Amino acid sequence: MLILIALPVFAHSAPTKNIIPAGLNPGDTVGLISSASRADQNQDIDFAKERLEKLGLKVVFGNHIYARDAYFAGTDKDRADDLNQMFANNKIKAIIEIRGGYGCAGILPLINYKLIKKHPKILMGFSDVTALLLAIHKETGLITFHGPLAIEPWPQFTVDYIKKVLFDGVAVTFENPTDELDPSQDIIQTQDRIQVINGGSAEGELIGGNLTILVSLLGTKYEPDWKNKILFVEDIGIKNYQIDRMLSQLQLAGVFKQIKGFIFGECTKCEVSDGSYGALTIQQILERYIKPAGIPSFMGAAFGHDPNNFTLPEGIMVTMNANDGTIKMLEPAVKTGT
Repeated sequence: MLILIALPVFAHSAPTKNIIPAGLNPGDTVGLISSASRADQNQDIDFAKERLEKLGLKVVFGNHIYARDAYFAGTDKDRADDLNQMFANNKIKAIIEIRGGYGCAGILPLINYKLIKKHPKILMGFSDVTALLLAIHKETGLITFHGPLAIEPWPQFTVDYIKKVLFDGVAVTFENPTDELDPSQDIIQTQDRIQVINGGSAEGELIGGNLTILVSLLGTKYEPDWKNKILFVEDIGIKNYQIDRMLSQLQLAGVFKQIKGFIFGECTKCEVSDGSYGALTIQQILERYIKPAGIPSFMGAAFGHDPNNFTLPEGIMVTMNANDGTIKMLEPAVKTGT
């Protein structure tokens, strides 16, 4: 007897119409939560609060922000409850994640996506928070924001993009800092340099985040719809062979045949596997997988585990130019005047 088993195809579900959240104004109240790992010290939470207050915002803590459960900021239920409650609270205008680490994937089934769709608002973070940004965007259509965590330093470059994107509702062009050279240090710019993989430009919806987290969503219901997207990725503390393995997995999943452009940000504290002769650099690994795809692509963009950090809206239409190393928003990511 032949038994047929129907398997769900998660990645090809019908696209959800995008929801644009309301922008921020000075005096607004924002929620500070930790959906993944706990803060190492309570003072880190104090500093996070002060950063938001410097932008003229009032801050409310999630109920479990000081909770501890192994290396998590509370149990899965605790962290999901904090997120759901922040979305349900109409006084809260935005939700900012305090840190990444690990743990967001565990709360994905506990998130009230119907609630979020009814009460959309800004959600910002990166690293492990990639899981939340992508899942919530996939399930609700809400534009989420791959931007700085509250626990990290916020230099003026980073703050300027936060203000333009989240407060002013400007459709900005993201481009790396071009600080004036200090001749006593070097006569050329060596930091924040763009490296072109394939030249050209492409238009599509921006999607992406931490490479490790993004790959972990493959085959789940939260895997992004890759078709015609501009994919951006970053990572931290991994060896080059691990980057190779994850890009191989994306290739085997057919991702590079579907996307229209590719952007690689920072890979902080990443290193050659053993330093031996013949080991590949990150650029060489990217060229092995991305160059044959023939799509516009570049590396070295200012996002990831580095103080200089773009505020990238997940799901917004952009044009990327690999030759210039720029990402141009084609529409605002927030509604202003609300």
